[in-house]
Amino acid sequence: MREARGRKGTQPAFLFNKDATDEDRIRGRVLQSSRSRAMRVFLAAVFLAVGLAVPRAGTAQESQIEGLRAVAQSHSRDWEAALSLGRALRRAGRWAQAEVELRRGIGVCAANPSALRALYTELARVYMDLGNVQRAFATCKQLIHVPGASAEGHACVANAHLVWQRATEAQLEAAEALAIDPQCYNARLAQGLAFEFELDSARAEASFREAIAMRPDGADARTALGRVLWRAGDRSQGLAELSKGVELDPLGPENVFELASALPLGPERTGLLERAVRERPSFGKAWLELGAQRLASGRVAEAKEAAESAARTDATNLGARVLLGQVALAEGRADDAIHAGEAALKSEANNAAAELLVADGNARKGEMDLAIEAYQAAWGLDHRDPTPLVSASLACHAVGRDTSARAFGVRASEEFPDWGPAWAALGDALVAQNEQRAAREAYGRALSASAGGLDRDGVRAKLAAMR
Repeated sequence: MREARGRKGTQPAFLFNKDATDEDRIRGRVLQSSRSRAMRVFLAAVFLAVGLAVPRAGTAQESQIEGLRAVAQSHSRDWEAALSLGRALRRAGRWAQAEVELRRGIGVCAANPSALRALYTELARVYMDLGNVQRAFATCKQLIHVPGASAEGHACVANAHLVWQRATEAQLEAAEALAIDPQCYNARLAQGLAFEFELDSARAEASFREAIAMRPDGADARTALGRVLWRAGDRSQGLAELSKGVELDPLGPENVFELASALPLGPERTGLLERAVRERPSFGKAWLELGAQRLASGRVAEAKEAAESAARTDATNLGARVLLGQVALAEGRADDAIHAGEAALKSEANNAAAELLVADGNARKGEMDLAIEAYQAAWGLDHRDPTPLVSASLACHAVGRDTSARAFGVRASEEFPDWGPAWAALGDALVAQNEQRAAREAYGRALSASAGGLDRDGVRAKLAAMR
């Protein structure tokens, strides 16, 4: 059989010969399919031999890299092995290594459109993860020129625009991709993400559902749908979709992180966050969430380790600096906490978390006027977070300023009626003012609230003490 040669590797010539018969092309597809099946069988054998679970398509990263590397080294001419390893390296946050491996894969399949389509798509994602949008655009344009991959190329460009949050441009590219191929999953997904950037949750939901209809096992669409539903207030359905995303892609760091973010403080959330950073050690956001979770659980030393891991990932990360300040506060070093918050504010004057840290530090020192001023500033910077109002109420109550504590508690419970700690703080202030009936009602509202990570046993104990 004649073969057409690229820069490296070979492919059946009749796949690219415009004069080939349909019978020739069918034989070629069968041959390619048998090669793919053989590689999948070999991959499974290698993973079983080294004692690892066999990964489903797209699920392997940090914990399975060494097995994939062994396959890629022993099958250096097989593009599927290069793709699997490159994808795993990208998802693990090893972007430089991923780029090298994917480009190696491109080099051995220069005449195989299906291979180039998959490899260029994955390479573009490497550049998107790095925030290098120009190189992502260039790679997407190469994809557009791959035979049969024009729609995927435009979907790729759409996703690159989303890195810069250019929703309008992303919509145009996604529409062009869907005009070429109405069943282009990545284009429909990009369309949904663009609607999400525009805060159009209804249209984002519709696009994600269409993407799922195209690819029911698409974990990223499931996760995106779950995130939109959750933020729109449909917590049960949102959680179900987020869980489905993790079920479909149990080792995907982003899917695991999104599910963890929707769960209340507790062992399940901690376990998911630990899985996310295990599979992507450079996952700064996950390290910060894990550190906050550990700190809330009283695991101060482990919280410090998480903050330091986030800082190693990105030395300029203000979140890591603030978390280290919160650790200092938990260790009783209020001055160090205030200094950390003030240093972060010098870098970013509208950082609500840093302002809140300064407030908490001053409250710990008994400087209540300074603390209240900082709590109000933190609330002014981010009206989505009830923590400054609740913390201000508790701090005022702790020093006997219960009129102010009540005012902050009322504001917090009005702004966030489903936030249990807001009602509990209000209840504490009302008890101090001998408003027994109103306090019981506030504690009852706290126990029936659906959000906030409330210490329910503590609230029940306060109710029992009032009888």
